Amino acid sequence: MVRALICLVLFAGATTLAGCSSDGGHEVAVDAVRQAASGAMPANCPVGFDLPGALRTAGVDRPVQPDATDVEVSETDTPAADPVAAQQNGMSALDAAAGAYIECGYRVDGKALTVRLVATRATGAMALLAPQLQRDAHLAVDELRAFLDTKPGPGEVKVVGGSVAAVGLAATGGDAALLVSSEAPDLHDDALGTVAGALLGQIKF
Repeated sequence: MVRALICLVLFAGATTLAGCSSDGGHEVAVDAVRQAASGAMPANCPVGFDLPGALRTAGVDRPVQPDATDVEVSETDTPAADPVAAQQNGMSALDAAAGAYIECGYRVDGKALTVRLVATRATGAMALLAPQLQRDAHLAVDELRAFLDTKPGPGEVKVVGGSVAAVGLAATGGDAALLVSSEAPDLHDDALGTVAGALLGQIKF
């Protein structure tokens, strides 16, 4: 689940540096992501990922089972004029960015693999995933800040700490980002990056 508050310095930096681009990469519509998240059933991933197919692109043949799904949609469809001030006044980071969050969990040969998709009306979608990225990739604060300063562009995959793949998405109507975290020992580094790229291609919003 998206944390209620994100480090305000990181969120402010991302809203300054992140740009919504429609050139290159896989493009998603923020409206469609919000609609899918709003209508999601608790036990089903609303994105419809074919994880076994994505694994095969990396030469990995392991049994896959669906795990927990979590979705969250902002109460408002309009981002706060000043997201940092809004959070200081008690608004959640997701509401401040008018965002939608989809988390699809899987077990790959018994090990956790989690796919998170965020779409926002404001820039800074990757910043909303910063808490999960920092935790799963075991990053220090300065390492996280450096990553957000050079986050992946649309269609680009960056593997962080060997166990997390961050993917930039072009988005209509805002900004979007994808994060794939793996505890499976044969789904790290280049293999994880390949799987994340395959999952990106499966997004049909």
